[in-house]
Amino acid sequence: MKNTRLLFVIWMLFLVLPQGYSQEKKEDSSVLGQVNGFLSKHVKLTAYGQFGYSYTDRKDLDVSQADNQFFGRLGMLILSGDITDKLSWMVQYELFTSQLLKLYACYKPYSFFQVKIGRMKTCFTLENQMSSSVYETVNFSRVIERLAGFSGDVCGNQGGRDMGLQVGGELFKTSVDDYFLEYRVGVYNGSGLSMKDHNDAKDFAAWFTVQPVKGLKMGASAYIGKLNDDYTVGNDETGEETIYNTNMKRNRMALSTCYQTHRLTCRGGNICGEKMVVSTAEFFYALGYWFAIPSRLAVVAKLERYEADTAVSDSEMIYTVGGAYYITPKTRIMLNYAHFSYEKSVSVNELWAMSQIGF
Repeated sequence: MKNTRLLFVIWMLFLVLPQGYSQEKKEDSSVLGQVNGFLSKHVKLTAYGQFGYSYTDRKDLDVSQADNQFFGRLGMLILSGDITDKLSWMVQYELFTSQLLKLYACYKPYSFFQVKIGRMKTCFTLENQMSSSVYETVNFSRVIERLAGFSGDVCGNQGGRDMGLQVGGELFKTSVDDYFLEYRVGVYNGSGLSMKDHNDAKDFAAWFTVQPVKGLKMGASAYIGKLNDDYTVGNDETGEETIYNTNMKRNRMALSTCYQTHRLTCRGGNICGEKMVVSTAEFFYALGYWFAIPSRLAVVAKLERYEADTAVSDSEMIYTVGGAYYITPKTRIMLNYAHFSYEKSVSVNELWAMSQIGF
């Protein structure tokens, strides 16, 4: 199945890429020429890759992970297009994992109403709906990893995506490209990238933002769902472990604020929710991103506090500083230093250097 998907992507590339070099040639009236002509008008190709080097100082932690490594994180190919002025589509494929991350159709008859159906990012939290190609630090915030369907979530690493149906839009236009109110509401399988629902319940998400002044957005989002999975409970007296299968609650709520100009981005939020059967997590973060040289050199600072279980004392503080040098809007070099401080007198230092190439 994965090989079939990869062959499909390669075939699409062969059809789309030559269009930029065939504009001056005489129009081809053959069937293949007509197909290529249609694709050049209705299909857009974008791509980006992320790779680099990381160093981790974890001498106080009992882990087997290597202290330093070169990594290749993402190799994204994105095909999108408009069938009509109201009907569009998108396909996103990740080369490293050979995964189809997005595949949806979008019908937008009005600015205040659009419908998406297929595999897409869930409309929960502002950061989850951001692309990693424009995110300000090398790594997403802990809240995205733990509460929005990434590596640390109970559902595993699904990239914050799911199969479902989503409606949304913008209301009350305030300028050429700004609206006072944005909303999105979705119903999903709740099983991530799997094409199949794992229980008889559907998950729901909602996201609303208001923009009282230009550049300032304040919003709230919620996610209500269940995940059918196994979990293990150990007996402290006998040492025996029992495996249970149940629908784990995944109810989460988030508040967020973002102020953005062409040089400055300030964003913050507070998220809390049920992570597992008896675990309630809480998180807040604040981020500042400023272009010291417009469109070229930026500096970033981010503060995070994550508490995996509010019933016990196990919170962690994360401090991140760094910068990015932009060659093009999607091609940049990033350097981040992160310090993790745990309540149990354990600290971790990480250094990340990452290159992103995109078009």
